[in-house]
Amino acid sequence: MKKTFLTIILLIFTFHCKIFKPSDLDPSQDLGSLQTLLRYLALADAFNTYSQTVAFMKFTDSNGTPYGTGTVEYSVFNEADENGIPTSFYGENIQPLTVTLDSSGRGFLFFSERGIATLTVKNSGNVVGTARFRIYNGITKQSFSILSQTGATQFVLEDLANYRNRMASYGSLVPLGSANGRQFLYIQTQTSYISASDNENRGYIISSTDGENYDQVIAIDGVSINTKGTTQKRLKISQPSFDGSQYVFFLSEQTDLSGAYVSNRNLVLRIPAFSTPSSVAVEPLGLPTNYNLFTQDDNSWLYPALYVGNGRFLVTPYFTSQYRPTLISFDSTTTNDLNTGFSCSVTNPELHMPGYQVFNANGISYLQCPTTTSLIVNPLPIRTIRIPDLTSNTINFDAGVLFESNLFSYKGLLIALANGTQPYNGYTFPTSSYSSSNPTITRNTPIISGISVSMATSSTRLRSIKGSVNTDFMIISDNGLFSAPTLVIYKTTDSFASVTTVSSLPTYFSAPVYSQEQFQSANGKLNLTWNISAGTGIDSRPVYLTHFTNDAGSWENLPRLIKIR
Repeated sequence: MKKTFLTIILLIFTFHCKIFKPSDLDPSQDLGSLQTLLRYLALADAFNTYSQTVAFMKFTDSNGTPYGTGTVEYSVFNEADENGIPTSFYGENIQPLTVTLDSSGRGFLFFSERGIATLTVKNSGNVVGTARFRIYNGITKQSFSILSQTGATQFVLEDLANYRNRMASYGSLVPLGSANGRQFLYIQTQTSYISASDNENRGYIISSTDGENYDQVIAIDGVSINTKGTTQKRLKISQPSFDGSQYVFFLSEQTDLSGAYVSNRNLVLRIPAFSTPSSVAVEPLGLPTNYNLFTQDDNSWLYPALYVGNGRFLVTPYFTSQYRPTLISFDSTTTNDLNTGFSCSVTNPELHMPGYQVFNANGISYLQCPTTTSLIVNPLPIRTIRIPDLTSNTINFDAGVLFESNLFSYKGLLIALANGTQPYNGYTFPTSSYSSSNPTITRNTPIISGISVSMATSSTRLRSIKGSVNTDFMIISDNGLFSAPTLVIYKTTDSFASVTTVSSLPTYFSAPVYSQEQFQSANGKLNLTWNISAGTGIDSRPVYLTHFTNDAGSWENLPRLIKIR
């Protein structure tokens, strides 16, 4: 046996070149097929147009001085033998790309191939350094390393993210909100592009427990997202809700003609909470005739979509010139219009919609809704609907001064802004008599220490409260639609006995804030999520970013790239 083994080894070494020389192999034989397969596998890793790595890098001289407004030319050598293949924007040998660095010497680099990346740094037109490193599937910031470099340039990797399935090929990112400790984003990718008026897209809902690493990617099946001539089909998606076993989103597949609304389909997407399917199909949503979801504008995040308990959900369709908050159940065809049935107000959506809140008292779920045209009153009447039997009640909240916001339900607390004149203060209210018949509830004393808000607005100033662990954040805006808003953010770690002011929003690689759902919280931090476009010398590509606060309540120096599994 041992002699036979040694004989085989000698034969392998004797005929090494003949056995493994590709040109001597018969492609139709097994060994030739194996060699071809190995080459295809190399190509699969070295060239994958539908995968992308984004590197956030900084370039400085040997003293750490940034190459502000310098340039970096970069390319990837596909190790699967690209000799003789011409370069192109996309394909097996992508032409070199160029990034112009900002004043801090930073920029975003995009790699759609796998192989050896080469960077050439120029300052004032002169080459000041080069570097080589490997780009491969699964590379992370921790595993990144420079293979070789020349010159005195310092190459600093600030962050790195990988994307798959064209996830970074089309800059559509919509923050949806949080439910059950997960943050949700909607991302849309192109599956076919002929022209701006002829393309197909696919939508994904992705989610994360920390606001940076999105480990669940679920495709939305059963919808059309495309542009065909002057006809466009697009999705509008609600905030997420969680009923204990599934995440529920309400969707409108809307058809527009030349930018004007034509029709829509009312849909629901139900994602199981304890498994991770790769895709989930939408289902028709039964609503009264001519009740249509999100048909008037794109601010679907503004209109409440809540799980209120006992198998019931609150949705906000549009009917006869206004939004109509409606209770539905997947187990029943019966619906309840809160406007006609309970006198809940919807006169001014950006004023009234944040007032739809769920409060739990003594194990019973109540839905709160506003009933007055203006919030600038005292006492402030709030309609409560006891969910198990849909019994309504009115609670008058007495702050002693005029209210300046809706009454928010948060972690068992009832919170509002009030004062009548600027600056406005923060108040909490006791809950002991909440379930009594038509009670008047007088505010707690003392007031929330540290709140002093001076801003003019016709809508509720307190827009939302976000929090995680034992840290909570109040988002206050002078603009209910978040159109160029002035924002004040307060942080509390003592259940709103006192607050401190979070520093001004970060401006580095920033984009305008357009939705309160861009703000979420994880691990006791607040994070702000958005996307920008970065140039490559031949086009612009999306960059998905999130920016976190630190323990002191200031924003971190740099944003982080969102990572998608």
